[in-house]
Amino acid sequence: MICWRKIIQNQSKSIVQYEQLLDFNMILKEQWTPRTLEDKLIHSYSLENKGTYYLEVPIGSSKNGNWPPKSRIRRIDAVKFPLKTTNSSHIYPQKEFSYKKFKEEVSHKSVELIEAKKRLNRLVIGQVIAGYDMFMREYNPKKVDMVILCTGADPALEWVCQKRDIEVEIINP
Repeated sequence: MICWRKIIQNQSKSIVQYEQLLDFNMILKEQWTPRTLEDKLIHSYSLENKGTYYLEVPIGSSKNGNWPPKSRIRRIDAVKFPLKTTNSSHIYPQKEFSYKKFKEEVSHKSVELIEAKKRLNRLVIGQVIAGYDMFMREYNPKKVDMVILCTGADPALEWVCQKRDIEVEIINP
């Protein structure tokens, strides 16, 4: 692997050029491959909804976010940072980002909180609502939109989601 820092130091590249090289370096990394149905739903959604996606984002640990002792970690399927100026999406699996870096990135920004399930059901609605409240407390974003990705829905539960401003996307992965 080429050491971009040395190239930059040796050639006195500007910060903009450095960022372009970092983007190029990320392209060289092994691509994330969707394996589970939830992964496939997120991947399909990312093809039409460009942005930066972080997968399996932790919330609720007593170590972070001032949660009560013995609180356990839960994970949000994906958090999306919408990008209007890009032609592609970047997906970062949990192992490719740190809690600290993510927390700095999300603070005071608008994001989408994404939960994915085979079918729209009460469980996934509860997950996205609880995830919203916990995410707001732990990360302090500017704005959070809730999104549920599924392969099939129920009109009554779609009505519940509409009432609570939860976007439902039906996807055939």
